[in-house]
Amino acid sequence: METTQPTLYQPNVITQARYSFTEYEMRVLMYVVRQIQDKLNRNDVEFNRTMFGEIDFKIQFYLADMMVSEGEKNHARIRKALKDLRDKSFEVEDERQWFNVGFINYGRYNKDAKKWELQVSFLLMPYMVSLARGFTAYQLETIMHLNTHSQRLYMMFSQYHDTGIFRISAEDLRYKLGLDDKYERYGDFKIRVLSAAEKELKQLFDAGKSDVWVKLESDKKERGKEDFDRTLTFKIFHSERRFNQIEEAKAESMRYCAQMLKTILPEAELYCNKLLGYLVEKKRLKPFSDRLERLEDQAREESKPLTSYGGLLRHIAKQDFKYQG
Repeated sequence: METTQPTLYQPNVITQARYSFTEYEMRVLMYVVRQIQDKLNRNDVEFNRTMFGEIDFKIQFYLADMMVSEGEKNHARIRKALKDLRDKSFEVEDERQWFNVGFINYGRYNKDAKKWELQVSFLLMPYMVSLARGFTAYQLETIMHLNTHSQRLYMMFSQYHDTGIFRISAEDLRYKLGLDDKYERYGDFKIRVLSAAEKELKQLFDAGKSDVWVKLESDKKERGKEDFDRTLTFKIFHSERRFNQIEEAKAESMRYCAQMLKTILPEAELYCNKLLGYLVEKKRLKPFSDRLERLEDQAREESKPLTSYGGLLRHIAKQDFKYQG
């Protein structure tokens, strides 16, 4: 009988940020996301009612939940991970607000019950919920089997499942991985980070523990350029199951966008159809779907009908997605 691996979802705002998480910090974060996703999947009424209110989210766990055994070393590692996650800041600034908050408010351990506890701020919860709901999917088991840098790379690769190609400058990638002070030579960075991640993912893919693996296809540097001044091109490969999941996700995005456009612009059928065709052609349907979700949340928060956002939707299509129709 095939075992279904729990699937998590990664939003671009977190994936593309400059963070460097240790193995145990990542274990804690993924467990938090899993708990949020479980509540969403169960349609927990109380959780759905409060997740965007000013209520902090408390989670309790045992060491076994972190996929590690009891022991002094693992206790010390989890304790350090909780302390470091509290000290790490997550900063957001948009047209409506600015805030800076730790990834968790506190960490606590009950020695009698051998139970750990942490709390996520209500300020961070919308972003954690987005992470659980999904921008791009990746499998929890895969993440847990990768080393620190490979985890971040896998998250980035997973965003480009619909194109099959991921391009980024070597300098930008080194910065986002928090390694700009560690590797001065691209050759060392390639061997110890990129090639290592490629090898790890292929091994997991062959073992049936990952639906994705990648290959660095191009990293040539132009003559006279700095060592890290080069474009990296990765080709992304999928299993048949993953390919089917991708196609289903595309179809769902199309259905959602079509329904939202019809609701917001009921008298502009031709405009909506042309916009959908444009988004499909430019492979921008998923980002547009994500933007519509935020617009839907905005309408709910402001208690306004979706039809009142027709002008804003046209502005978004033109300014953010370069649609000139």
